Amino acid sequence: MTLIHNESDAILLKTVPLLLLGLSLIVGSTPAWCGWDEGEDAYRSGDYATAFRHWQSLAEHGDVAAQYDIGVMWHQGLGVARDDAQAVHWLRKAAKQGYAMAHYALGYLYQAGHGVPRDVHEAMKWYRRAAEQGLGRAQYNLGLIYLQGPAIGTDVAEALKWLTRAAEQGLAEAQLQLGHIHAEGQGVPQDYRKAVKWYRAAAESGHIGAQFNLGVLNTQAQTYTEALRWYRAAAARGHKKSQYNLGVMYSEGRGVAADPAQALHWYQAAAEQGLARAQYALGRLHEQGVAVQRDPAAALRWYLQAAQQGDAGAQSRLGQLYKEGVGVPRDSAEALKWLRHAAMQGDAEAQFNLGVMHKQGVGVPKDMAEAARWYRAAAEQGYAKAQNNLGYMYGTGSGVPQDYVLAHMWYNQAGANGIELGIKNRDKLAGEMTSEQIAEAQRLVREWLKRCEGTSRSHLATAPAVPPAVSVIESVVQSAPPAAGTGEHNRP
Repeated sequence: MTLIHNESDAILLKTVPLLLLGLSLIVGSTPAWCGWDEGEDAYRSGDYATAFRHWQSLAEHGDVAAQYDIGVMWHQGLGVARDDAQAVHWLRKAAKQGYAMAHYALGYLYQAGHGVPRDVHEAMKWYRRAAEQGLGRAQYNLGLIYLQGPAIGTDVAEALKWLTRAAEQGLAEAQLQLGHIHAEGQGVPQDYRKAVKWYRAAAESGHIGAQFNLGVLNTQAQTYTEALRWYRAAAARGHKKSQYNLGVMYSEGRGVAADPAQALHWYQAAAEQGLARAQYALGRLHEQGVAVQRDPAAALRWYLQAAQQGDAGAQSRLGQLYKEGVGVPRDSAEALKWLRHAAMQGDAEAQFNLGVMHKQGVGVPKDMAEAARWYRAAAEQGYAKAQNNLGYMYGTGSGVPQDYVLAHMWYNQAGANGIELGIKNRDKLAGEMTSEQIAEAQRLVREWLKRCEGTSRSHLATAPAVPPAVSVIESVVQSAPPAAGTGEHNRP
């Protein structure tokens, strides 16, 4: 069983609140600055209308930071009804005075299409002006546009240049993105050493996604102690995928003594946040009575939550419970519904069970051809029980033309994957075959194994006890200008 490795490689939009600038009052400043502190005090206390009045007066007298700040407040609707046209008006005034944050904010508005037509080229113009003044967030957004290239074409070299400048200033989002680029080989040779370098830089500054990614890369490298360190850091802050992966580590004893109680704890934490795979894992523990009293009803509840989110493993198990009447009244229609959902997603156990139901006529008319179709789908994935049953179908000509060579081949594979009956069936069948037929069956086995080379044998014989653990290389996209009153920037 492996850790969660792929949720989505798509770059996700992450928008943080826009941020007001001028927070550093210089004693003895010009009279235009009078009222700045009053506005800042009002803003920090949540009295945005008063803050806006103080800063608007300063802005009208040409104070560039105040012009920026009320532009942001117009955009956010703080202390005044939201009006992006007014936001653009005041940001342009600040931009004309060369204010880097105003350039950046205008780039953001053009990229998002707020108050102005969406225009990535115009966004790049404003981002570049801010980036060339050394503003890390503008460098980051400009780098992302070059990296994604939906309107301008991808330019990885330019993307790396701007992202690296932002990352070297300590911007964690840029460090994370660089880690992602090198880990995935996105337009550059894959380089895990560089990926770890940038992920660690972001992780050490507290970026939760980077902490998770370090856990993933260290798990893949089998440096489990280091993986545990980063999963724990992120899990403690509520990162559900890290919580789940930590549960897997405790369940399997990777880098730590196996501890079912700890596994239960972390699965529960992730499941309560809605992570489908954790809900499925928690259902398995309740069904099997591992680290918790056996409770089929609780198992069913967790399976249902995961299944409704599309988790194939949970759908498969839910279908089997309805088929067998475990914890619920036996219901062939419900069983078929959930097994089909899982089988269509490629779940081998569900495909096998659908084959059984069609072969036996449970909830559906007997249909040997349909049974053979589902057995084959599971057998091709290495599911041993399906391989044995498919061997039987070929050996008896049930739902498929009788073919001793193919029957021998599938029996042989089932036996190799732990089904003793497969060996017995193969040897019994061999007594009715010529040496040439046996040689052909063995040749087909070799060809099949070659096609499947690299397939993990851990899932060949049976379905895993819990789903594969999660591994997501998380990345973010456009960063909005920072939020008001944080002290992230100073007055000019």
